[in-house]
Amino acid sequence: MKRPPLKPVLVSILVVTAAAGGLVLTRGAARSRAMSAAAFDGRPSVFQAGLSGGSVAAKESAASPEDALAAMEASRKLVRNATLSLEVVRYGDSAAKAEAIVAAQGGFLADAQVSRESGDHERGSLTLRVPAERFEAVLRSLKALGRLDGASVSTQDVGKEYMDLETRLEAKRDTESRLRELLRNRTARLADVLAAEKELSRVIEEREALEGERRYYDRQVALSTITIDLHEPAAFFRENALAPLREALGRALPLISASVAALVYAIAAALPWVLLAYGLWRLFRRQPARPVPVPTER
Repeated sequence: MKRPPLKPVLVSILVVTAAAGGLVLTRGAARSRAMSAAAFDGRPSVFQAGLSGGSVAAKESAASPEDALAAMEASRKLVRNATLSLEVVRYGDSAAKAEAIVAAQGGFLADAQVSRESGDHERGSLTLRVPAERFEAVLRSLKALGRLDGASVSTQDVGKEYMDLETRLEAKRDTESRLRELLRNRTARLADVLAAEKELSRVIEEREALEGERRYYDRQVALSTITIDLHEPAAFFRENALAPLREALGRALPLISASVAALVYAIAAALPWVLLAYGLWRLFRRQPARPVPVPTER
C-alpha cells in the first residue's frame, strides 16, 4: 500500500488548528464585548455586581464612624441631679403642684420634709425622682412655681464603673458555672467536693452583691433626682430681729453692775467726811456776828 505524502498531511493539520484558534478568539472577543456593553447599558452583569458590592462596602465604611459614635453614646451612663430653691406664696399649694408635675411625667415623690417658722410661715423640701429623658421638661415646669432663688445641676458619668461591674459579674458567673459542673459530676474526693460547695456559696454571694450594685446603677441612670426647697416669704419683723440688741444688753449688764458697785463704794467712803463738813458748816453759821464799831465825829 502506498503511503500518502507527509507534507499535505501537515498542511491540513495546521489549517484545522488555525481555524479552531480563530473561532475561539472570535467567541472570546464577542463575549468580552457583550460584558462591556452590559456594564454600561444597565443590564445585570458580574462587573455591575462588583461595583455595587464595592459601593455597599464604601457606604458601610463611611457609616462606621457614626455607628461607633452611637455605640459610644449608648454606653454612656449618666446620673443627673438638680437642686432648686423657690420662694412661693403658699407652701402647701406649691408642693401639691410640684408632685402633680412629676407624676404627669412618670415620676414620683421620694421624700418630703416640712417645718413651720415664725409667723406661721411654712418651709419644706421635696425629693423627686423623674425619668432621665423627662429631666429637662420637669425642671422647667418646677422653676415656674415661684421666684427662683438658686439652682444647680450636676451630671456624673458612671460608664466606666458600670463596665468594670459587668466584667466582674461575668467572671463570677463563669466561676459559678464551672463549680456547678464540678459538683454535678462529683468525680473528686469528698473533701474537694465540700471545698467546692463552700467556694460556690461564696461566689454566689459575691455575684448577687454585684447584681444588686448593677441594679442600683441602672436605677440611678434611669431616674434623675430633683431636690426642691420651697419657702414662703419671711415676715418683715422676724422673731430674732432684736437678738443682737438683747445680746448687747446682756453683755453690758455686768459692766453697769460693776459701775454701780464702784459708785456705792465711793459714796460709803466719802459719806462720813461729807457729814463732818456739813456739821462744821452749820456750827460756824450759828455763832453771832460781832458788831463793827462805828467811828464818832469830833
